[in-house]
Amino acid sequence: MATYAELYIAAGDGAQVALRKQIMVALSIKANLIAKLAIVTPAQKTWAIEALKNPVNYLPLLLNYILAEYNTATIAVISAATDAQVQTAVNSAVDTLLGV
Repeated sequence: MATYAELYIAAGDGAQVALRKQIMVALSIKANLIAKLAIVTPAQKTWAIEALKNPVNYLPLLLNYILAEYNTATIAVISAATDAQVQTAVNSAVDTLLGV
């Protein structure tokens, strides 16, 4: 289990570079999927447009969400997440935050 100190450090600027890159790509993929939904809420459409326009704005939010959600894992395990695992985590985070 990651300590609070480890989670705090992992959330800091410049930490977890590979995970941040994975989150950025996963975020763009999720935004693209939402943008293409047949039925989309105004909040979803606004979020998708903003996330595609400037995903870096959402990176800290999603990184913190993922670190909090998976706090029972070690930082090593979180850092070693596969692309598919990160995509699943980002999808879940966005759906939760958008109230889907």
